[in-house]
Amino acid sequence: MNSSFIGFVKKIPIILIFGFITLPLFMVVWISFFSQEIIIFPPESYSLEWYKELLNHRQFLSSFMLSLKVSVTAMIFSLILGLLGSIVLVRYNFKGKKVFELLFLSPLVVPSIITGIAVYIYLFNVERILRMDLVPSYWSLVVAHIIIALPWTVRLISAGLQNISPSLEEASIDLGSSRFQAFLRIVLPNLRPSIIAAAILSFIYSFNNLEISLMLVSPGETTLPIEILNYVFWKVDPLIAAVSTAQIILIAILMWIATRFIKVTNMV
Repeated sequence: MNSSFIGFVKKIPIILIFGFITLPLFMVVWISFFSQEIIIFPPESYSLEWYKELLNHRQFLSSFMLSLKVSVTAMIFSLILGLLGSIVLVRYNFKGKKVFELLFLSPLVVPSIITGIAVYIYLFNVERILRMDLVPSYWSLVVAHIIIALPWTVRLISAGLQNISPSLEEASIDLGSSRFQAFLRIVLPNLRPSIIAAAILSFIYSFNNLEISLMLVSPGETTLPIEILNYVFWKVDPLIAAVSTAQIILIAILMWIATRFIKVTNMV
């Protein structure tokens, strides 16, 4: 048999699996262009009306801005903590190092809803002791999002740091630089791809989170995933598909950028 035909046959399971995974995404994008409010197949006609409606929907816009604000704040703090934690894990050997590393990565193992409940209970008890309003609040939500974003920053920055030889720092120090100057001039520029990839992935994970946000969001405020959930409880129309499509496009662009930097990181 023709080798090219055999190669194509081997790819069929991969094509089928890929189609099965991506079909819901294509369906959501397709529905977002339906002109009628009731979703029927095939559609009567196509329109961009739902995207225009989305721009005028104040609740979706406000929830998007809250998600953006929380995710950017959590991303910045998780990058700082992740960078410091990665330096400790990669550059130093100490007793209990493995436990320390597992603690950083534990949010990937623990379900998000459990993390949200744990953060809520802990801050509620602290609130009773200090007599301060801690939960639910914006900053309690940010703290929880930092916790779930931290594993991404630690893993990616640690991987990048392992590819940078300590001898480069030592050479810079031998030439008169302080250790801090050597880090700024040698290590940090080489870590840039890892830091950017970590920032993007931690932002995505925070931006898409639903479970933790449900537990800690302030009254009267909703993040975008919560607002989408609230909307579909009462109504399903092409507007929700338009919201989802916009979110899919944003995440797809960010993922593409992140993979480009991850490739650069692997080449360093």
